[in-house]
Amino acid sequence: MSAPMAPGRRHPRRDTPATLQLRVQLDGAFPPVWRRVEVASDLGLNDLHEVLQVLFGWEDYHLHRFTTGPEREPGAVFACTADLVEAFDDEDASMPTWDVRVDELLAEPGERLHYQYDDGDNWWLSLEVEEVVDGRVPPARATLLEGGGAGPPEDCGGVHTYRMIVAASDPTHPDHARALADVAELWGDEVAQHDLGLVPFDPASVEEQLQALDLARRPPVPRRVGEKLTALLLRVRDGDTERALRALASTADVDEGLAEETTAAGVVRPFTVLLDTVGDGVKLTAAGYLPPAVVQTIFDELDMGDERIGKGNREDLAPPVLQLRETAQQLKLLRKYKGRLVPTKRGRELAGDPAGLWSHPAHALPVGGRDVSDAQWQAGVLLLALMASGSTDNAEVTIAKLLTGLGWAVEGGQPIDRRVVTGLIAEDVHLLRQLGAFERDRRRLARHGHPRRDRPGTRRTQPARSVTNRGVEPAVSWNGVTPP
Repeated sequence: MSAPMAPGRRHPRRDTPATLQLRVQLDGAFPPVWRRVEVASDLGLNDLHEVLQVLFGWEDYHLHRFTTGPEREPGAVFACTADLVEAFDDEDASMPTWDVRVDELLAEPGERLHYQYDDGDNWWLSLEVEEVVDGRVPPARATLLEGGGAGPPEDCGGVHTYRMIVAASDPTHPDHARALADVAELWGDEVAQHDLGLVPFDPASVEEQLQALDLARRPPVPRRVGEKLTALLLRVRDGDTERALRALASTADVDEGLAEETTAAGVVRPFTVLLDTVGDGVKLTAAGYLPPAVVQTIFDELDMGDERIGKGNREDLAPPVLQLRETAQQLKLLRKYKGRLVPTKRGRELAGDPAGLWSHPAHALPVGGRDVSDAQWQAGVLLLALMASGSTDNAEVTIAKLLTGLGWAVEGGQPIDRRVVTGLIAEDVHLLRQLGAFERDRRRLARHGHPRRDRPGTRRTQPARSVTNRGVEPAVSWNGVTPP
């Protein structure tokens, strides 16, 4: 038996998926309850969990986790979302299963992985690699080969009660009479042997259920789920929304940059010009605007001339300059201090670093909302993830569905709709347009090298002021909770 794995990852992912032949045994059961199965090496632990549920006839009613060691020496722990959410021990070192593949924990014959299901009944399965077959994956990505022993009923009380049920169900068992008496004492004489809840091992039924999982159509397991999507996953309360967020994570990393480094210099040029012009700081006018000479320099340097604007020496009459400056403040590159506009420490560091200046917004966004408990913040994270995945078609509809799945609703308990989402993401959309992050703006930036200009006289779209979470009368409530 291999030694328990230290916390963290043990193996790099295989470049080419293979077949792992596993023997899976229910610890402590007698007669033995076991299954032999082939699985694709690139399955995620979440997929493997569903396979194990089918193999033993469980209904996924309870928490589960994978460990690299057995019950008494669990080693590294990979827990399901609900387990992570409900953890009461701050020192619990459990890691999520979202971005872990089977081949990261099982790679060679003889290696073992352990699976715990239902903290109450405390079922433990031991999975041992018997063979690794390169060059192919099994049909449907998980295939039953053989097995034996009836699966235990849900909520029956654990392995000791299971042994009693097995004996009571089998007239040939040497402890049959005693087991029947124990069953009668626990549940009454009226319980018939065939009502004890054992799940007979039916290979044909198991294989049919494995096919129904449709594992071949699952998205790839992400290499890393970013911090912001992780925060959303830890607030999920239903399986469909969790799967949708995991699928989004497989094609997006919200914590990474928003574009290739080669585009950075052109896209961030407006911010470079602004930071260079502000220098160590400039005194603002009595009305709180940049002085005319500074506005004119930025206006001319970025070729913001427009016949509808006129002179470009006043911020209040040159919306592109005003919006650029406000965006830089939102990104915490500039700040007001004692009547002056001065660079922040981060702004000074990034002034001569186009690549760093480009990746900075990925960490600063979303700008809407206070934190993960705010609907605006969650909507902004979902927008960024959809952009990173290249799936922005009908983004508002997708975000509305995910926010509803995360427990948000409009007044009266109605689902979030796209109009609400438009308000929630307005600040982030405006900032992203300033950065040229949308594909149509990237194409225009390649030609002109400056950010999108809103029409003079138009105002920025503002999110609904009443959309908050807790503390103010909201247009949006979370899980039916409306603040007093």
